[in-house]
Amino acid sequence: MRIVGDWFLFDDGESRPILRAKLRTNRGTTVTEQFLVDTGADRTVFTAALLQQLALPVQPASMDERLLGIGGAAAYVMVESVIELTRDDGGPAVVRGQFAAFIDPGATDLSVMGRDVLNHFDVIVSRPKSDVLLLASRHRYQVVQE
Repeated sequence: MRIVGDWFLFDDGESRPILRAKLRTNRGTTVTEQFLVDTGADRTVFTAALLQQLALPVQPASMDERLLGIGGAAAYVMVESVIELTRDDGGPAVVRGQFAAFIDPGATDLSVMGRDVLNHFDVIVSRPKSDVLLLASRHRYQVVQE
């Protein structure tokens, strides 16, 4: 399985590795979201705006855990959801789980795909080659000297 992302140019002039995914709302419709591929993030986190669009039931965050980032700690809730990535053959790659979601719209404007999802794949993020790839099953990679 191969999932292909993009290097997306943001308003600040920086390109960042992005994967697009579909998520099902409480109303049965789907929402497409861009996720920043963050191999340093422990968990996948939805923006407050995505949480509002999904309208799924939430659970309070564990008192023992905090979400910390460059901006410090931020309040969040947990939500049971399904993230559907599109394989390069057009089929779905589905990751089910309990994901964190910020409740403060100012916490971040970009959902983050962390290691709770990324650990299911070999992850290749290469700016020089413009690659953002998730590999599993029949796909593998090889590093060769040129």
